[in-house]
Amino acid sequence: MFKITLYRKLICKEERMIHRNKTSLFLAALFAATFSTAGVSEAGKPTVGGSCKKCHTAEADTVRGNLGTVSPDFNTLQVKVGKNLIWIVNYDDKTSVVNGDKTSGAESIKDLPKNKEISINYSGGESKPLATEIIVKQPYKVPEDQKITNDEVAKLVSMGPEKGQYTLIDARPTGAFLGGHIPTAISLPFDSFEENCSVVLPQDKDRLLVFYCGGPT
Repeated sequence: MFKITLYRKLICKEERMIHRNKTSLFLAALFAATFSTAGVSEAGKPTVGGSCKKCHTAEADTVRGNLGTVSPDFNTLQVKVGKNLIWIVNYDDKTSVVNGDKTSGAESIKDLPKNKEISINYSGGESKPLATEIIVKQPYKVPEDQKITNDEVAKLVSMGPEKGQYTLIDARPTGAFLGGHIPTAISLPFDSFEENCSVVLPQDKDRLLVFYCGGPT
């Protein structure tokens, strides 16, 4: 009788351990599923990301950000609007792509460069967005009378900011500036311009300001 009672106790103990293990695995799976979908399209999330925030505010049925992965097999594309926030947008044969003065069909989506800034007008709501139009941001065109040549910059740098009466601004991200920059340049990343311009830019409004970045975007 003692051996049978002990055997039953051992069985009950093992069943409780198995139950606890199953519960732990379920909670772990639930936790993983919850956080693996963090940042994926959900109703009410931000619709404007990256440098788009400098010029645009939220609009109904429009998302602006950087192009992520394009999947022609599933007719979907990703739009990054934050560090860990991604929209997944569907497209079909009726989706148009506006790239400057050229308008093409959905087949050209796969040729768009990754991380390119885009604006998407969509239907279907935030839960199942379907792109009707994708607009590709064009490089900013600087007026000819506001451009400066490499030789002119080199001449200013050789004189120095005081003698040359100029302020040279490096508008690239901080990491790029630390990796190497033009002598006498001051770092003022574009994405923090509004917060730091009053501290970095000279008070003298007549002083020559020269900006440079990493190239057309």
